[in-house]
Amino acid sequence: MSKPVEHYLCGKFISEGNWSHMRRSMPVHEIILMLEGEMYIAEEDKRYVVRADDLLFLKAGRTHYGYQISDAPVSFYWIHYGTAPGSFGDFPTHSTIQIPSMANQLFKQLLHVSSFSSEEADAAALLLLKEMERNLRSDYRQHNAVVDHICKWVDIHLHLNITVSEIAENFNFNKDYISKMVKREKGIGLKTYILTERMRRAKRLLLNTNASVKEIAAQCGFRDYKLFLRTFKQHEASTPTEYRNHLYSTQLNRL
Repeated sequence: MSKPVEHYLCGKFISEGNWSHMRRSMPVHEIILMLEGEMYIAEEDKRYVVRADDLLFLKAGRTHYGYQISDAPVSFYWIHYGTAPGSFGDFPTHSTIQIPSMANQLFKQLLHVSSFSSEEADAAALLLLKEMERNLRSDYRQHNAVVDHICKWVDIHLHLNITVSEIAENFNFNKDYISKMVKREKGIGLKTYILTERMRRAKRLLLNTNASVKEIAAQCGFRDYKLFLRTFKQHEASTPTEYRNHLYSTQLNRL
């Protein structure tokens, strides 16, 4: 095969329960990305329990089969593909995706383009497998683009009384997960990041505008003016007015 990846089939499987995987051996590889429920599957003599965000790699030529019925609902994405020697044919059989959101998006893209042309399907499959490869590395980190998008959204809405729960809901993440995700990139959790950016904006407005302290509090998302005063003093060891006046008591150098 001259191509690094050749897409054969793909889909999204959904069962409402009382289901087990058929027994078969295929001439191509299969990857399953679990979305919901538990699947009980064996490859040759090794058994696996596959849960949400787990990746299952079934190697070409080996027999796999369900060894137990899944009573609860089950859903997963799947792809059958062939590869050139040495390309995407040696994933771990059973692993957990560290950051599943991108893999989910790429599977959706693959399903979308697979009905158009084989060239587009092959290209989408290559992108998906590259992402799987990166995601399974021990040093893999969350895509900066995702966190950057969250932080830009926070900056745009900083004047509102936004909460971690509201941001998580907006981006379809669990609130604990989104905070940890931001902490991996920024070194601080999402709640602390919001407060830090509010203080940064407040200091910038105090030094560069003639807006009143009360107006600045509102522009930084504080509905409670007294809370803003207390918070600012805790972080800067001075009141907003003292911070602003300090600029005028500092001698400026002449050119």
